[in-house]
Amino acid sequence: MIRRQPSLITIASEETICFLTLSTDGCFQTLASLPLEDFLEGSAKAVDLPRSALQSVNRLLVVPDYWMGSRFDEFQARNKSVITAFIERKLKLEQPALTQAGDFYHYAVIQDQNHRQQLYTFYLQEEIAYRPYRRLETLGIGPLRITTPAQVWQANLGDRVDDFSSKGVGFIHLGEADCFLYFFFMGQFLFSRNIQIPDTGGDASQIYDLLNYEINQSFYLYSQKTKSAVDSLFMLAPDASAVNQLTELLGREVQGLPSLKTETGIPDEAMVFPSCCEFTALDLTRHGEHCLSYRPLKNELSWRPVQWAGIAVGLLLAVLLTVESGVLYLWSESVDRQMSELTSTAVDPPELALQDISQALDEITRELERPSGSGTLMRTLLAMPDEVSVRKISLDVSGTPVLNMEAIVDADHPDAFKATLSVFLNQLNQRFNLKPNALFCQAPAGGSWPRRETPGPG
Repeated sequence: MIRRQPSLITIASEETICFLTLSTDGCFQTLASLPLEDFLEGSAKAVDLPRSALQSVNRLLVVPDYWMGSRFDEFQARNKSVITAFIERKLKLEQPALTQAGDFYHYAVIQDQNHRQQLYTFYLQEEIAYRPYRRLETLGIGPLRITTPAQVWQANLGDRVDDFSSKGVGFIHLGEADCFLYFFFMGQFLFSRNIQIPDTGGDASQIYDLLNYEINQSFYLYSQKTKSAVDSLFMLAPDASAVNQLTELLGREVQGLPSLKTETGIPDEAMVFPSCCEFTALDLTRHGEHCLSYRPLKNELSWRPVQWAGIAVGLLLAVLLTVESGVLYLWSESVDRQMSELTSTAVDPPELALQDISQALDEITRELERPSGSGTLMRTLLAMPDEVSVRKISLDVSGTPVLNMEAIVDADHPDAFKATLSVFLNQLNQRFNLKPNALFCQAPAGGSWPRRETPGPG
């Protein structure tokens, strides 16, 4: 049985990189947590990763939001080759120093509120963003996908917010020491902000005033980028009263979202991003449009199903050919067994059987060469002159064929008798294809020739 390789999740921040594995019960376990700079420089401590990590499949690399950029462009074409050529040319012009930018991007075609077609692209925009990927690739655990906390929240909110993909959405994630603001346009991540919560000595009003100011500044930035306003605002906070406080300060409704954090979430020791504290195993293992992949690797993975289909067809053909070979082998054995049984049950060997056949053919030939009674009688009668009258005729073919005949010859004198008899014998020789004088006459037993009578050839 083929054993499935364990899954690995890698989370990298500005200072730390953490390796998580997903156990069979759906829980995350921390395998290692290392300083990012040491890991990138390849120090002995950083390379000494657990064997289980090096033998896993790295499903996902999570990097900070600002390592990844995004853009919207009005673009009417839908042909994939035209779109990719346009994006790669744009990235090359805007980021000439990042020669690998054309291999790390993802796009989506959407319709804005005015039903205009928009091309949304997100890509790696910081030089440091490429280094963890290359380092992991060197160790043989290159990640299949790359994402950010904002992109994970995009997929999460898409399941929890109605009409998320058709309007502008703002999301406030308030923690104990940080507040994260995320803004989405037509279901796609636009920008995020990280606000440090000051120590106010227990005065929560100062915190809400700060959030009110920062959120209004974000609304202004949102309208500049999209030429539209935020339609809905959602908040996730440990204190339920925070939703009401911000609703009053902002003068618009803020909708609260329930926490989905469970025991299968990210362990506290691996919490390199405070914004990831609410993520579950489902959030980090789902496949969707919220991740990008290294383009050559993505093309290779796209052919995987075709390769597996080819392998399956080959195995099926091998099984069918094996079964056919077995059936033919069993059938040939059955035929050989029947032939051997027929050979073993024969009375005489093949040489004697051929000899018997030859003798039978000789007998048939001899029988065919024997004269026929009707044919002999007919030829004899045709050979008789008018002066000869038959009294008795017989044919013996038991040994050498012998024709016995008694006849009356009408002759006035002996010379006429001899002449008539000579003509009769000559005609018989001709009819039977015999040599001259092959037939002879014999007088009747016990007497002389009567006048005008003579026995037939005998």
